[in-house]
Amino acid sequence: MAGSHHAIIYGASGLIGWSLVNQLLRSYDVASFSRITAVTNRPLNLSESHWPEPDRKQPVLQLVSGVDLRHGDGATLAGCLKEAINDIDTVTHIFYLVFTAIDDDLEEVAVNRSMFQSVIDAHGLVSPNLQFVTFPGGTRGYGIYAPGGTFTPPLREEMVKTLPVDYAKTVVYPAYRELLTTASEGKKWTWCEFCPDAIVGFTPNGSQYSLALHWAQYLSLYAYNHGVGPFAQTKNSNPVEVPFPGNAAGANSLFSPVSSSTIARCMINASLHPETFGNGQLFNIADSETPCRYGDLWPKLASWFGLVGVGPIEDSQAKDHNLGVGELPKATQSLTPGEYIIRHRGVFDRCGRASAISGGVGAGHRQLDSVGYWLTFDRELSLKRLIETGFMETRDPVHGWLESFEMFRKAGLIL
Repeated sequence: MAGSHHAIIYGASGLIGWSLVNQLLRSYDVASFSRITAVTNRPLNLSESHWPEPDRKQPVLQLVSGVDLRHGDGATLAGCLKEAINDIDTVTHIFYLVFTAIDDDLEEVAVNRSMFQSVIDAHGLVSPNLQFVTFPGGTRGYGIYAPGGTFTPPLREEMVKTLPVDYAKTVVYPAYRELLTTASEGKKWTWCEFCPDAIVGFTPNGSQYSLALHWAQYLSLYAYNHGVGPFAQTKNSNPVEVPFPGNAAGANSLFSPVSSSTIARCMINASLHPETFGNGQLFNIADSETPCRYGDLWPKLASWFGLVGVGPIEDSQAKDHNLGVGELPKATQSLTPGEYIIRHRGVFDRCGRASAISGGVGAGHRQLDSVGYWLTFDRELSLKRLIETGFMETRDPVHGWLESFEMFRKAGLIL
């Protein structure tokens, strides 16, 4: 029945979670949901969320912060949910976007599996009307963290079944699938998984792994220091070039980015059409069936900041496919974006953008710095399965970046 659904979104302040709440409140399938519960671990005030102001035409939104899924089991969480969330018994849709990065891969799998298990067990106790569960995996599940990649692209959903065992045990997505397959057996609810590659989007309080935010802070500082942009005190009338932070192979490899709004809209659609998306199916997702290259995106992104984006300064590692996640060449001729941000971060404070310091990229900056060096192989996604459902939405991948930049500036996270 229209308007009868209650969506609970775990990880609501992250890239996809924030966008899910935003899409639901901005009338995307709004008639299907009467209530939204946004759950976060990190503190988040509605006044600082940049979600739409409350409106009687929107679903009722409840924000619940401080929920740490790493502690306790399903029964413990169920008790917490009953105390904290209005009408927890009416929850019909779970959107699970939580992930905790841990240096030890096996521990990372165990901890993240345990958190998801607690959520499913808890709702088994308190949400008898549950209909659908969905979560995002990622191309890590296709083996891209192995130097040079694992499969020949385009990457197709059936490939995950042949992921090498030693690698598969370091990735949590297979554990999620096993968990949900077991938990949904004989139940009224079903589930699906979406696989994005690079996710481009906005978060109000920063992110551990947002490449868009990382590059936006870098480019805004670079522009300021070279007399370009709205905050620059001394204006430079000459073109200012900014090199791509990587090598030629990293700039020219094919991949399939997706904006957080695209994946949010598709996850909402999927949750309302279990007959099409259910039964534990996996769907690749991207903004466009046509893959792109970072080297082609870079000039367009730099241009938003008044800069001229050019190719890499050096290509000493162009043919080295043995770099792993977070690894950089032994020597580069310029500061990485992360190093540049650390060196010049005081500019944010001087320009009245103190929130940019606290809301920037966290521990993931080293991995993001290395994107242009270790992702030197093609890894584009096949979207055939998603297109066949009829719910594929196509947009220019650049738009997601520029929309994010606008929001970052509005939120005071960049210059």
